[in-house]
Amino acid sequence: MNKETHISICGIGPGNPDYISNIIYTEVEKADVLVGGKRQLSIFQKAEKEHCVFDGKTDNLKKSIDKYHGKYIVVLVSGDTGFYSLRRFIVEAFPHANIEVFPGISSFQYFYAKLSLGYEQAFLTSIHGIETDYIQKLKKYSSVFLLTDRKNNYKTIAKKLIENGYGDRRLHIGNNLSYDNEQIISLRAIEVAELDTDFPLCSVIIENPEKE
Repeated sequence: MNKETHISICGIGPGNPDYISNIIYTEVEKADVLVGGKRQLSIFQKAEKEHCVFDGKTDNLKKSIDKYHGKYIVVLVSGDTGFYSLRRFIVEAFPHANIEVFPGISSFQYFYAKLSLGYEQAFLTSIHGIETDYIQKLKKYSSVFLLTDRKNNYKTIAKKLIENGYGDRRLHIGNNLSYDNEQIISLRAIEVAELDTDFPLCSVIIENPEKE
């Protein structure tokens, strides 16, 4: 009988090892293979495990995992497993594998906590390669959290807010959250539009205390 492939999908939080739960380290110890991006794998470089680098292409990821049939595979994902992670792809791509999911601290949990804010009245989403009408959402929620990309970045967000009459709304921009070089900037949208800072992949919170 062929040994069943085991895949543990492990959320490693915002990036700082201090925010990784003990059970994730336990799963890494069990693993035959660690799968993840270079930054995720670097956290566990001392673990004597085979590393498989995820290049961002899911087709390549499936081919790589297929090569480790019958192995104990740990897939490291940033933030939390349930918030725009690889979890959905892996569950659908490997229906016959034994899959376990271990949550981590999400980027929005970390960011809201750093600002002493709650997210009970927040809309949480991503514009990382995804179209989302966050202007309409802002009308209904006290804040909107956005995962960004290079195209849909903090300046694009600020410009859109200004164009829609929300230039006075406060934006919180978080770059390298939880790392030693973490940067958090809080300004009105009209001020953010004048910034000239390179935050290629950051998180943004738009506050809207005057929601309709």
